[in-house]
Amino acid sequence: MILDWVAQSGLFALAAAVVFVPGLLIGAALRLRGMTLWATAPAISVGVLAGFALLFPFASVRWGLLSAGAGVSVVAAVAWLVTRTLRPNSPSTPPRELSRGSLLLLAAGLVVGGGLNAARLMTYVGRPDAISQTNDAVFHLNALRWIGETGSASSLDISGLIGADSFYPAAWHAVTSLVAVDVDVIPTAANMVALVFAALVWPVGIAFLTRIAARGGVRIAALAAALSAGLMAFPQLMFEWGVLYPYAVSIAVLPATVACTILIFRTWRRSVLGDGARSSVALILASGAGVVAITLSQPSSILIWALLVMLWATGTVLLPEHPRERRAAWSIIALIGGWSVLAIAWIALAYLAGPVLWKPYRSVAGAAADVVLNSHSQLPAAPVVSALLILGLIVALRDRRMLWLAAAWVAISVLYVVSVGTDLPVIKRVLTGPWYGDSFRLAAVVPLIVVPLAAIGLHGVIRWAADRPWRVTAGRTRELALAAIAAVAVAGSVAVALAPVVLLRVAAETDEQSRYTLNDRSYLSEDEYELLRRVPDLVPSDALIIANPSTGAAFAYVLGEREIIPRTWSPPQSTAWDVIALHLRSAGEDPAVCDALVAYGSPSYVLDFGIGGTGPGEYLMPGMTDFDGQAGFEEVAREGEVSLWRIDACD
Repeated sequence: MILDWVAQSGLFALAAAVVFVPGLLIGAALRLRGMTLWATAPAISVGVLAGFALLFPFASVRWGLLSAGAGVSVVAAVAWLVTRTLRPNSPSTPPRELSRGSLLLLAAGLVVGGGLNAARLMTYVGRPDAISQTNDAVFHLNALRWIGETGSASSLDISGLIGADSFYPAAWHAVTSLVAVDVDVIPTAANMVALVFAALVWPVGIAFLTRIAARGGVRIAALAAALSAGLMAFPQLMFEWGVLYPYAVSIAVLPATVACTILIFRTWRRSVLGDGARSSVALILASGAGVVAITLSQPSSILIWALLVMLWATGTVLLPEHPRERRAAWSIIALIGGWSVLAIAWIALAYLAGPVLWKPYRSVAGAAADVVLNSHSQLPAAPVVSALLILGLIVALRDRRMLWLAAAWVAISVLYVVSVGTDLPVIKRVLTGPWYGDSFRLAAVVPLIVVPLAAIGLHGVIRWAADRPWRVTAGRTRELALAAIAAVAVAGSVAVALAPVVLLRVAAETDEQSRYTLNDRSYLSEDEYELLRRVPDLVPSDALIIANPSTGAAFAYVLGEREIIPRTWSPPQSTAWDVIALHLRSAGEDPAVCDALVAYGSPSYVLDFGIGGTGPGEYLMPGMTDFDGQAGFEEVAREGEVSLWRIDACD
């Protein structure tokens, strides 16, 4: 298996370049330096690329690597001119000279965290070209082919894939479409982008946030990077559940965006009067790009960004470092205004998301146990991380500068408990509605707070060891930290080796296999996959296919490279479709069926992937199966129990 992934190293390098290079160019032009530059680069990249994808259609510019690269070059040039004008001689983030030992420690943490995240994701996915056997994957992968055909990756246009014209956050699609250089590599490109965000973006982002939140140095950042793979709730869960590619992007760029926003206010407060705006310009622009990236990936995640920033701001204002420090009236007014805006946005998104909320499947006591054991959404408990979390909470509660982290942990935990353990309509909708009351989505937010607190706890243990009677000198604490990272590496490697594929539990049911496994029990069977791959040789390029989409047949758009009705997993809502779903096989005898087919472009081929099902996201369509012997249908190809038919009844 590993050789299959190595063979795709070129595509992985392209994915890493698309995610990092635009942000590195623009960030360097803004004179960001060090960890600030590397941690914020993905957020800047996603924000700028998604922004250009939104704007290009208005200028009739086709989306692609060349146009996106040109846009990034222009932004970098403008950023250089702005910072050159405002601060001609000094960097936006003063560089800190790091010793070779500190760089080694940070590199070790990033390699361990990134490596463990990569190992977990690759073993679960299996082959680099594997497809998530979930409903949402149909839309996401088909959307990448649609972008290639239409030349638009705009959040205002992408719903055109399913014949709609509504807003849909398409940042992930804009980024991934630049990696999917050909329709044949679309599934692989999706997996490579997932790997980049899991193994590269998340570890450096959470390390940066931990460093800023704890006001620590490289040591605590390195510990956080190593622990970034300590919880399966993120990044792993988001590539299993859903599959939620856009939401995963929004969470991955959240840490750096939160940290960057905090730095803006710290820089402003430390700056000489009149110089605050100039010294904060780069951070403001980087943070703004991150906010755009989050919003155009998954708008609900912007609430988490605002919640964490407001908790930090509230702690800073109400619990200043120096107790006698006077609180300015404007700061209190700003806090009230900020919380008010957050509350309004929260309620608005809760009701815009619609009334559908996931049902509870845990008791409140069970949900509370999940919180303590870090076994959210019935994932395996993480006892070591939980122990470090408790230590980190103790440290945070004793240090007013970090008290906001403890408050954030309580707030996120409450949201999770409400989502998974209660069924109170109004409260549940108001608090968890932006996430559809989905405990899996809220569980993915938990590592954003738990990992920094666990790193703070582990750092506290190292400092304690350095002060013991056996007299480990302060200069040797780096070696202790390196030993701790090595221990994380060993424990993580053993965990992956013993349980390479951790199966999801949803309510009382447990997955039988990885959701990327292709066999007779998967959403798309092996026979169906093989038949779809043969479609380009069996169906003319201008032909239209129809099928029951909930059987996986809608993958024909990306795998078979042919038009199909519909292009997503859910069927159209119309009387004409109802006629087709119930009576298509009778088209040779019932003229009403041909009339109904006209409403959908008169498709000339139909895929028979069976009658369908009655589970979530499945539909029974008896008219779209059993064509053998029916007048008006000619068999074109067959793979096992599935087949492709030409519709002659309406000629």
